[in-house]
Amino acid sequence: MKKPNSVLIVRLSAIGDVIHSLPVLDVLRRELPDARIGWIVEELSAPLLQNHPQLDELYVIPKKRWRGNFWKMFFPEIRPFFRQVKADGWEVALDLHGLTKSGLVAWASGAPIRIGYGDEDGREINKLFTNRKVKPSPEIKHVVARNLALLEGLGITPPADAAGKLGILEEEREQMRARLEEAGWTRGERIAALNPGAGWSSKRWEPVRFAETGALLAKDPGLRPLILWGPREEPMRDEIANRLKQSGVEPIIAPQTRIRDLAVLISLCDLFIGGDTGPTHTAGLLDVPVVSIFGASDSHRNRPWPIKSGPALQREDFDCVPCWKTKCPLVGDEILKCLHGIEASRVAEAAREVYRQHQSVSS
Repeated sequence: MKKPNSVLIVRLSAIGDVIHSLPVLDVLRRELPDARIGWIVEELSAPLLQNHPQLDELYVIPKKRWRGNFWKMFFPEIRPFFRQVKADGWEVALDLHGLTKSGLVAWASGAPIRIGYGDEDGREINKLFTNRKVKPSPEIKHVVARNLALLEGLGITPPADAAGKLGILEEEREQMRARLEEAGWTRGERIAALNPGAGWSSKRWEPVRFAETGALLAKDPGLRPLILWGPREEPMRDEIANRLKQSGVEPIIAPQTRIRDLAVLISLCDLFIGGDTGPTHTAGLLDVPVVSIFGASDSHRNRPWPIKSGPALQREDFDCVPCWKTKCPLVGDEILKCLHGIEASRVAEAAREVYRQHQSVSS
């Protein structure tokens, strides 16, 4: 099969899914070193791809401005946007998203070869817009491995060590170190990031458990807790901080960050603990030892990649796991039993183990 001269990746959102797509970019760049590679993404996740050394072109869809104003924006913005994408002459569009909207974007790119999923991951009417369909083996469970399987449509067999990277600059790290110092961090002090937030309530481990875990890790192996937070997550942040202080541990409250700043901050951490959410997947990609905690979603499909980044903890002894529901449908004492059944002591022990393994490899 003739190798293409240009490939456009279509993965529009969300943050975790964009992170899970970066190994595909890494393989493409290694296998097609002279090809032009682009990515089309919505504005929320676009900062993660800025300054990326493996990308030649980044197209950003202003979703907030276009959403609900399609016909108003069609002639002044939308049509010129896709005319430019088409004029850039992409040979292949690789649709990792698998929805109707991504299929339309792949088709509108003008790429004569449009690769997508030929199985259940080609959802809604996505398959109408792709003309080279790939059906990953049913044995392939992890979303990253399934994304990588689409490269078969180009005759590429991905290597086992496919990982991916972010184009974070050292000057960005230094700026973040200065912000951390303003928040009370001392240079040389090792930190364990606690990330209680997640888009679904069925993915959020309890703040009290995060506080208990942070206190245990402050005692052994002596990591200072850093509480990460985002919009509308101040109550969780404050509860964890207050409980840690009550236990005699002084946490660091992370500075307010946007998406790219958060990735830079995570790259400075020595350990990361969080649920199935974008920051957790970012930690895995950045080679930060991570312990992920799963409730409603499937750890076999969604755990941080690469797998060696750390353990994914999930109570698989409940019939309802994974339920894939954004809000737990159970009532009373049964609510979120999948998450409530994961003890802080278990998470702390897993965290100590992966942290020490990482330290031994790094030393």
